[in-house]
Amino acid sequence: MWSVVALLLFCNLWLACRAQNVSSLNFYVSSGGNDNYFLRDNLTTAQILLTSTNTTVGGPRRFVAALPAGNSGALVYFLPSSPVNSSSTTGASQNTTLTVGMINGTMKGVTEDYDNVGVQADLTFNENATLGVTIIGAVRAMRDYVEGSGTMHEIFNYTLYSYNTTNIRLHRQYINTTNSSSSIYKGADLYLIAGSGTKFSVTPGNNGTYTPPTIDILVPSGSQNGTVRVKVVTNETSLAGLNPQSLFLNQSSGSTPGIQLALNGLADGSNPVADQVSFLTYSNKFTAGGWRFLTYFGRDSLIALRLLMPTLTSEAIEAALGAVIERANSTGALCHEETIGDYASFVNMGNNMSYLGNQPYYDYKMIDTDLYLLPALSHYFLELPQGKGRAAQFLARNATLQNGTYGQILNRTIEYNFARSLPFYVNSTPQNLLAFRPGQPVGNWRDSNEGTGYGPVPFDVNTALVPASLRATDALAQAGIIPTVTSWPGGNISDVAAVWEREAPVLFEVTIDSSTAQARLQNFVKAANLSTSLLSQNSTTSSGNVSFYALSLMADGSPVEVLNSDLSFNLLYGTNVSQEFLQHVVDALQPYPRGLLTNIGMLVANPAYDSNTTNIEVLNRAAYHGTVVWSFQQGLMAGGLLRQLGFCSPITTVDINPPPQPPPSWCSNTTFVQALRDAQMRLWTSINGAKSQIYSEVWSYSFNNATNDFSVADLGSLSPEGTESDAIQLWSYGFLGILDPYTIP
Repeated sequence: MWSVVALLLFCNLWLACRAQNVSSLNFYVSSGGNDNYFLRDNLTTAQILLTSTNTTVGGPRRFVAALPAGNSGALVYFLPSSPVNSSSTTGASQNTTLTVGMINGTMKGVTEDYDNVGVQADLTFNENATLGVTIIGAVRAMRDYVEGSGTMHEIFNYTLYSYNTTNIRLHRQYINTTNSSSSIYKGADLYLIAGSGTKFSVTPGNNGTYTPPTIDILVPSGSQNGTVRVKVVTNETSLAGLNPQSLFLNQSSGSTPGIQLALNGLADGSNPVADQVSFLTYSNKFTAGGWRFLTYFGRDSLIALRLLMPTLTSEAIEAALGAVIERANSTGALCHEETIGDYASFVNMGNNMSYLGNQPYYDYKMIDTDLYLLPALSHYFLELPQGKGRAAQFLARNATLQNGTYGQILNRTIEYNFARSLPFYVNSTPQNLLAFRPGQPVGNWRDSNEGTGYGPVPFDVNTALVPASLRATDALAQAGIIPTVTSWPGGNISDVAAVWEREAPVLFEVTIDSSTAQARLQNFVKAANLSTSLLSQNSTTSSGNVSFYALSLMADGSPVEVLNSDLSFNLLYGTNVSQEFLQHVVDALQPYPRGLLTNIGMLVANPAYDSNTTNIEVLNRAAYHGTVVWSFQQGLMAGGLLRQLGFCSPITTVDINPPPQPPPSWCSNTTFVQALRDAQMRLWTSINGAKSQIYSEVWSYSFNNATNDFSVADLGSLSPEGTESDAIQLWSYGFLGILDPYTIP
């Protein structure tokens, strides 16, 4: 029997050891009208978001706490309230705007009863406030409310557990017990503790959890702000994070001058951006971004990994790759999104599988995620020094989330991808291209109906990712790392890839005669409230026919005539990119609205040439996948151009991409290569116009007709759905693995 003293000594020793193994993170990011605070300590990892204290517009102030543990947290809207009379508090004047801020240095990990762990912070209120909509528990439920026009299922309602004038506890008991034989429920709690003379006035609801309590925060009279300590805790298991030293290579271990330049300040912690990437990475998986996406997403992990890989340690790379393989299903398809915690119970109930309890739900609806894995493995094991000699050991690992070794699971994915590619190889028609799964309106990174212009056959998947996956599979088989893929009677896997490379882009080709293109541009400029003087900017495509690749195809094979940035996938993943294709890249990297480039970044879509003018509104500057800037897409385009140009002559880059032998035929065309370099320079000028934004997710623009300049605008304030940008987004940090070729010392 342990004595109390011995038990206390053991607990203290355990906490001390845990603290030594955890790299503390504590940083702040301002983004899109929000103040974002991030923490990792020996207890927890958490993000707190507050409506910016600089906001002058009246209305509610939002508080979000998000923890990757169980994808748990809390959302509270604090509403301005009229002064409430009480013996101790008279309330502040309502001639002011409600401001809710955080006291510096108060955010930290905290423990509560029943193994609850989470985060706490002290908030200041300049006037009385009332708790509005409050959601406790599943971050996904919070995200659904924010993005779903303010709707939430009643199953996520909370309980007023206890209260008085200075302490309140709101409790959310999760749907299921921890397992079928247990009576213990997981849950989450929101604690409010008043300080500095602040008081609470609480009126319980009169209809159980269906009517929330009325909770008023009463600040002291006079000029003193009220303070409230907020705690958000859960008994979900905290994740083991990768600190910058475990995540990034030491600068001295960089194998090329380019890698050494990129590694400067990352592993040693002197570059604060390293902490931001560290916050999103864990020993068993990478997470996609800030609070809305603080969980596993396969596509995000693999794209980010491809861009960052040359800077990462083997431990980090294999954590990301292993997470992807672990979550493959029985057919070989790869998981798009992992749903865990209480929301997994909710999804399982909705699928009539309540018996699964809170077992994770894995979403396999995307058609692109499956195609990123083999190129990542090939790049790691065959081209990067970190992966040399590690393939056998890695593939022999036993999976923890399912039966089998990584190699056995990977074989399912290889056969699955190969089988999907064969129909188009046999008969190269639009109907044999990969389309979204039956009944699914989405399937690639533009995961919204509007994102692909309602076309179910995406350009990136069919022209870039299918052949890239086949080429990578063939390379790994040729190296003896994986078994040779089952041969097709008409040829081998490289023959299949060649057909996709040659035939798929042709089906997406759009050509518009000069007069029609000019008329559509004029109409677009008017509809988008831009200036016609933008059309006279220097452009190599200002006259003559206009050609580009469609964003997608409709089910009947007709093109969605939207100029787009998805050529970037071909540049980064493609092995046999033709001069004709690269000419389309040169043409796309022109000033908007003829091309995609603004002075604040590269747009991901431009419907200016579309004969379907409804897409002008569908893909406008307020649309999540419209005429907006996604940072990771800029990274793909920049990294892809470096890769392709590096096939012609040695250049200083971070990534290692052995050139094909012989080099591409277009390399001998010096005039064309210069045109490609000029396009590269225009791209980097555009990127650097909003350099402070490059690690965030997405931004829109405002246009000044007097100066013909664009400025960064917050998408969340423009979007009718309230779709906001994430302050930190994993794949946006791909820029850490890319050097601006025009600023290299």
